[in-house]
Amino acid sequence: MFCRICRQHKPPIKKGPLKWAFIEVGILVFRKDYIERHISSEPHQYSVKHQVSLASGYSVMQAFEPTVIMEHEAVIGGFKCLYWLVKNEMAHHTNYPKLLSLAQLLGCDYFENLKVDQRNNYQSHRIVDEMLEILAEIVESPILEEIRSSQAISLEVDETTDVSVNRQLDLHVRHLDKEGYVFNHFLDLVTLEDGKADSVVAAIKSVLQKKDLPVDRLYGLGTDGAAVMTGRLNGVAKQLTDSFPKLVSVACDAHRLALACKDASNAVRYMANFRNHLQELHLFFRNSANRSATLSAAATTLGLNDLKVKEVKDTRWLSQHLAVQNLQRNLTAVLAALAEEATTRKCPVAKGL
Repeated sequence: MFCRICRQHKPPIKKGPLKWAFIEVGILVFRKDYIERHISSEPHQYSVKHQVSLASGYSVMQAFEPTVIMEHEAVIGGFKCLYWLVKNEMAHHTNYPKLLSLAQLLGCDYFENLKVDQRNNYQSHRIVDEMLEILAEIVESPILEEIRSSQAISLEVDETTDVSVNRQLDLHVRHLDKEGYVFNHFLDLVTLEDGKADSVVAAIKSVLQKKDLPVDRLYGLGTDGAAVMTGRLNGVAKQLTDSFPKLVSVACDAHRLALACKDASNAVRYMANFRNHLQELHLFFRNSANRSATLSAAATTLGLNDLKVKEVKDTRWLSQHLAVQNLQRNLTAVLAALAEEATTRKCPVAKGL
């Protein structure tokens, strides 16, 4: 690659190498950090000042002129391999180099051109992430254009906690086209510093601004009904309604129904005890790798599916039904594992369960 602005204005060489990269010598490493380093360099700043004075209208990124020193098939093939991994929901960081090696074994010799040297072979995590960002922008661009041209937009917000105890905000958008058809798209997944309403509102506004969505046509907000979302004084819905007066907030029917069923079942002592036993059974196996291994071995011996004992969550609809259904299919393995823990390891909890 060469820098068009620097090659045009030829900044004077005061110190350093006699031949500047991007100017006299084309750069062989197609990496974003190399471009950023050149942008901040003194010769490039000199060239930019002269270019501005000429008022020619070139932008910084437009100034980089790619030179064909690598077969385009190799770059395109690398993007296709990465796209296939992501499309099939496979680990792209670990499988991308392996997939390129497989392609070479099958006769795609042009992938050798991706190896500039030992350090730069277009297979590192950084390169894969940058390629993935490019693919994501290409895929996302027509979707965002479709949303921007829609008649009405509604947001669906759900705050979740992953296995590493990081709070994340799951954003989906529903939009209405000119013919009245409703479409639902995933918008973004944002990591939150905390679960406060102010943090959630700031994250939502940041995504709306970054995606350049028309907030004047934002009419709906769907939440899970949590207090931080629906608080009357300082909830997420209240703050967003203050900023977007046309916004109408509704709580998810499935969440509300699940909570109503939970409150109704608490009035029946048998149902409350039954739910508690299911949860205790789940925690008994989840909190011990040895007990989980015993359950897995029992399921294998009995020829059953290796199914885990599912958790009962009051805020998740159908969680109790799925837990009971799973226990029914795997009941003999669970009973065998409990008997093993009670007799071999003399576990009083297993005996009680």
